[in-house]
Amino acid sequence: KFYTQQRLKHQIDLIDRVYHDAELQELWSRLENKIYRFFDDTKIRPSLLHGDLWNGNIAEIADRPVMLDPSCFYGHSELDLSITRLFGGFDSSFYASYHKLIPKQNGFEKRQELYALFHYLNHWNHFGIGYRLSSLATIKKLLQWIR
Repeated sequence: KFYTQQRLKHQIDLIDRVYHDAELQELWSRLENKIYRFFDDTKIRPSLLHGDLWNGNIAEIADRPVMLDPSCFYGHSELDLSITRLFGGFDSSFYASYHKLIPKQNGFEKRQELYALFHYLNHWNHFGIGYRLSSLATIKKLLQWIR
């Protein structure tokens, strides 16, 4: 519920103040009360997350990783992975190592889309209408999965 109301709905409300996008509001009204279905049979153990983990926010110094510009909070471990795939991604060894420690649960790929939606909406708010189509397409995809 926190993710739905405090992350997604908050972003949609901010978009609505500026763009008054009727299609976004219509799609959101169909998705909002169904989001819980993406977590059926999912065990969530809160993890400390980076919050903005994309390839522009990592570096290496003396063979050690460095994470830049964190926006840390506790949440579902899968959440950080959603943004890693949006903006350049990481190599396959990163994901293989991650899933060796934290195996994928049923519905993982669909939740990645759900978690990516926050980033598309957030980017729409920060960087403009160029993220509208990605946001709407993601909501439509999610709605198809939970008919």
